[in-house]
Amino acid sequence: MKYQTTPSLNGRLGLAVISILVLLAACSTEDMAFDPSKEAIENQGTQDEEPTEQPTQETTEEAPTYIQPTPATQTTPPGNDGAIDELNCATTREEIKFHWGTDSGDGFENSIYGPYLLNDARTGVHADYDRFVLEFEPDINDPDGSPDSFHVFWADGTPLSMGSGDPISVSGKNALEVFVLGYGYSRNESAEPSQAPQSLSPTRTGNLKQAVWDGEFEGVLHWVLGVQEKVDFRVLSIPNPPRLVVDVCRTSSE
Repeated sequence: MKYQTTPSLNGRLGLAVISILVLLAACSTEDMAFDPSKEAIENQGTQDEEPTEQPTQETTEEAPTYIQPTPATQTTPPGNDGAIDELNCATTREEIKFHWGTDSGDGFENSIYGPYLLNDARTGVHADYDRFVLEFEPDINDPDGSPDSFHVFWADGTPLSMGSGDPISVSGKNALEVFVLGYGYSRNESAEPSQAPQSLSPTRTGNLKQAVWDGEFEGVLHWVLGVQEKVDFRVLSIPNPPRLVVDVCRTSSE
């Protein structure tokens, strides 16, 4: 028995096929919209960000701060009053050294260029101290100058002569040595010796007993003061005329 297909059945089959095709087209991934996952968002954000330049050590460190260097302590000549240090008879000073030596440390470097010729030596008496004075002829190149290189200290044992090394004998239980840049002979053609006395034995001083000149060696003068009691002392460098003054306490006030 043969069956004939009715038009209504064919129509329904056609519609079904069309519906399936429409459905397949709608399921195509080309037009699908997805909600991105959290991981995708984080990854996308990392990829899109421009790489941050890592700070180098030069950019992270603060700019160096310039600190003004502390000026080295410079020894300058004393003022017009000549004072270098105060006299304190309650103490005992071991030495005073001013602008002495330059290189090897023996104290005689460049000493031959000292400008002052010794002119006189004398002692004086004050209420609290005895005074020893060396006076020099002014330097024509520095009329307001004063002795600027000297070393005064208590002798360790018997003082010795600069040239011969022989012991120097002075009155008193202690010896205060005075080295000062200067001349004992004029530097002109006649080379006349200094007219200053070579030994002083004061009678009115209390602690200073004697002063003995050891002469000149390579532009350095050497005097030795005989002192009864080892006490404090001070040194003054005074211009017009140039003088080197050593004040020694008459007694200790301890």
